[in-house]
Amino acid sequence: MSTPTPRKRDGRARTVRQVQLQRAVTEGRLAPDIAQAMNDPALSRWRASLGFAVVDDIDRLAGPASGTIRVPQALVREAVPPEVDLSNAGEVRELYRAVLADGTAEQQYGLLNAGLLERLWDTGLAEGPVMGVWEGRFPRLSRG
Repeated sequence: MSTPTPRKRDGRARTVRQVQLQRAVTEGRLAPDIAQAMNDPALSRWRASLGFAVVDDIDRLAGPASGTIRVPQALVREAVPPEVDLSNAGEVRELYRAVLADGTAEQQYGLLNAGLLERLWDTGLAEGPVMGVWEGRFPRLSRG
């Protein structure tokens, strides 16, 4: 008996993944645009396995534009301290990256500021397919 090549296994896994994503869309557990991005080969396997959230209304992003933000523990990492000073451009960029990648929609609404998000957008805040979903929902973010 021969061992399947990695390509064949990847093909079967991709087919299973597509079926699972379609089922989640059909059952209303996943938005179609997010399912499409999760199936995009340009999305890292890690992100595709975890998924991501995208808000429905960019104008409701009510996070602060100045001062400091206390970061939820689940989003704290090496580049994102427990408190982010919004006058520190590097910390803000890393916070926004973390919130876009791993934040819930509720966290996005509370931590992200629409104006800051628009100003930072062209710095590449997320993987291409994730940014594509945001740009599809909010054309004003489109990079052109």
